[in-house]
Amino acid sequence: MKSTNWKKGTAGTAAVMAATVMLAGCGGEQSAAGSPAAQTPKQEAAAPAKRPEITVTMYDRGGVPASEGSYEDNRWTRWINQNGPVQVKYVPILRSDSTKKLNILFASGSAPDIIHEYNTPFRDNLYNQKQLLPLDDYLKHMPEYQKILDRYPQLKKAGTMSDGKLYYIGKMKEATPAHAFFIRTDWLKKLNLTMPTTTEELLKVAQAFAEQDPDGNGKKDTYGLNLSTYSQYGVNEMFGAQMSDSQLSWGLKDGKIGILWENDLAALTFKKALYAGGIIDKDFLNDKDGAKAKQDFLNGKLGIYMNGSTSWYDFPVNDVATLKKNVPGAEVDVLPYPKSPLGDYTGAIDNPIQMMTAFNAKAKDPVAAAQYINFMMKPETGSKIVNGDEGVHWKKDANGCPMPLDPQKVKNEVGYAGDYEIFLSRVDKCDFLVNKFDASKPEQKAALEMYKKAQDTYMNPGKQYAGIALTQYMPTFAGDLNVIHTTLHKQITDLYVKAMLSGDKYTPEQAVKDAQAAWEQAGGKKLEEDINTWYAKNKDTAFLIKDVWEIVKEQKQVK
Repeated sequence: MKSTNWKKGTAGTAAVMAATVMLAGCGGEQSAAGSPAAQTPKQEAAAPAKRPEITVTMYDRGGVPASEGSYEDNRWTRWINQNGPVQVKYVPILRSDSTKKLNILFASGSAPDIIHEYNTPFRDNLYNQKQLLPLDDYLKHMPEYQKILDRYPQLKKAGTMSDGKLYYIGKMKEATPAHAFFIRTDWLKKLNLTMPTTTEELLKVAQAFAEQDPDGNGKKDTYGLNLSTYSQYGVNEMFGAQMSDSQLSWGLKDGKIGILWENDLAALTFKKALYAGGIIDKDFLNDKDGAKAKQDFLNGKLGIYMNGSTSWYDFPVNDVATLKKNVPGAEVDVLPYPKSPLGDYTGAIDNPIQMMTAFNAKAKDPVAAAQYINFMMKPETGSKIVNGDEGVHWKKDANGCPMPLDPQKVKNEVGYAGDYEIFLSRVDKCDFLVNKFDASKPEQKAALEMYKKAQDTYMNPGKQYAGIALTQYMPTFAGDLNVIHTTLHKQITDLYVKAMLSGDKYTPEQAVKDAQAAWEQAGGKKLEEDINTWYAKNKDTAFLIKDVWEIVKEQKQVK
């Protein structure tokens, strides 16, 4: 693709140069009467129009290989700036520290023009503080997004705030399992164990993996399960608890929304047993992004890997290959969520309607920002950035869909590009993961089968879902209620961590009892009243879990 602005600038410069040469060559000519030729007054060559400049945040996930450069400067930032309508400066922000960093940037008045952040409570707080710009007047500069809004009116609804104006830009994507358990089936065979189907069996298998030397090196150096920040969510979900780093375990009981203390207690009791039994890494609290747990798994030291942010192409194709390279004979399979005493639950679903982008109310050039969004939403832009170059990174398969030529090359050169192209709605046949594997290659055929099994296992509406909605669509609290929520979330989290680490000195039962007391004392009832008022008013129109299952059903028909 060529930039129209670039063409105009180049053509204009060439024309000026040509005119200059012609004038220089004719300057000494005489008129027919022998007098000097009439000279055209010199005119200043028009300087090429300066491209608008904008700043844009992006998640730094540590995914740019050194050979590619940095998040600020790599093949994709250069391509976007060469071909897009504006000059973009990217501001990388650590994914695990994004809200803290953005708070600092807004407080200092240096927040970028365009803000990408998936954390709904944080975005809503910016809205409440009037830090965001209404976008209705700028939709005319984003015709590509208007097309998406017309096709999926749910996006307009999800991006509109209480004042009736549009503030958030979002996208449609495939609904996939966000959290998944993977188990070393070769370890099961070696220890003569079967696939666990209940949480009680899961605990026994994990303990055996930690104690019975499944790797055969004569050392007690293996873990049964991992409990980094995000992987804890999966363990909570087994017991119907939705508690996360931003959410408490809200749920529906007897027609009212409240905290599911019983579910919290069951999850906490299980996690304490993991820690007390030496089944997990004792230093799990410092593994905030799960990088240590992943390395333990890839190095053959972890038997059950709870992946809290599963990439369903990269993991079964590349990570499993790395494991098998490091540990010849290793075998991995999807582990369905074991049934708990509180029910048969499935895990979190990656949100198919994602709101993630807003404009800073102090954006210097909102029109330029809108033009950038429009460029990034063009199908040809998205195809280029998401897939790379045809013949270099991909070829068309029998269905006409892009098929990666070399998974490792694609991972290195294209894998991180999705952090720039986060706007593209991907809901056509070629966008679905089942059409991205090359089944003619044995390793990719196996990866495809793993993903299909995960879909059947985790995307099952017959199972219960922890919570009434995806985390992103739970209502947020404003003003004093937000202060109460933040305070209580930290207090309850700290109490639960204390119970996990304190042995017999502090039990899960006491932790939950203390959490309930804190709830009463700090104003938790006010939160309950507010969220139930919201539910009574919006239960028929809000985007709840039943709506997610409907999207899953629709997408299965497209695939």
